[in-house]
Amino acid sequence: MTAFCAAVFLVLLPAAAEASPAGSPSLAGYMIRIGLSLAILALAGYGMVLYSRRTAPLKAKGAANIMASLPLGKDVLFIVRLGPDVVALASGGAGTRVIGRWRYEDWKQFEDEAHSQ
Repeated sequence: MTAFCAAVFLVLLPAAAEASPAGSPSLAGYMIRIGLSLAILALAGYGMVLYSRRTAPLKAKGAANIMASLPLGKDVLFIVRLGPDVVALASGGAGTRVIGRWRYEDWKQFEDEAHSQ
């Protein structure tokens, strides 16, 4: 991949062929080598971003999931599903505190009863 990019770069810019490391150092040759290096790094980064987008995120059953969040001044209240449990957490400058813990089945039953009324 690197050799292909270098060959394309040499074809596109004839001045790059004159900038050989064995000859006397020149500013143009130095800038071309730096530009080629940056282009290769940019292509590698772009490829990594494309590859990471193609891989699906892990969505295993029972994984941690934030169900809701509510800002309370400087603190934040989080309702988090952790496997078979639902946990209410208060997070702020003093740290994180567990407010409550319920089974997910009980949480869903309470939610269904609240919607039916």
